[in-house]
Amino acid sequence: MPLRKPKTLILPDAPIDSSGSWPIGARQPTPPRVLLADDEPQLLRMLARVLRAAGFEVEAVPTANEALELLSAIGFDVVVTDLFMPELSGARVLAAVRELDRSLPVVVITGAGDLRGAFAELEDSALHFISKPFVPQDLCQLVESLAETARLALPA
Repeated sequence: MPLRKPKTLILPDAPIDSSGSWPIGARQPTPPRVLLADDEPQLLRMLARVLRAAGFEVEAVPTANEALELLSAIGFDVVVTDLFMPELSGARVLAAVRELDRSLPVVVITGAGDLRGAFAELEDSALHFISKPFVPQDLCQLVESLAETARLALPA
């Protein structure tokens, strides 16, 4: 299955010419920024590669501590984190995200089965789960959908 490019939000007054192209010098929308945190090096590299190939700007880090440092320094459209990591868990990353921005979409990757019940009390519409094993393109589609929804919700 070929990777799809993320849909770009085009505002009615966007500088698109009749050919559907951006004129030279026109400011193009930036690709959605994704923070990816997973302690499994092979999975981290593979997911970062797949997300980049799909058109996302990705910051990939192997620890929750590094994810927390980036969260406070850089703006992201979507956070993707493993639930169980050494030092700090993905749940701590989620808590830090919620302190910064309750509406920032978070995808929690887990190999521990269905943990939705453990987080049910959060009543968090920006929290999503994906269970291992999963098809990387499914993650791309979920991230694309979340980034687009988040951008549509931005004030004009």
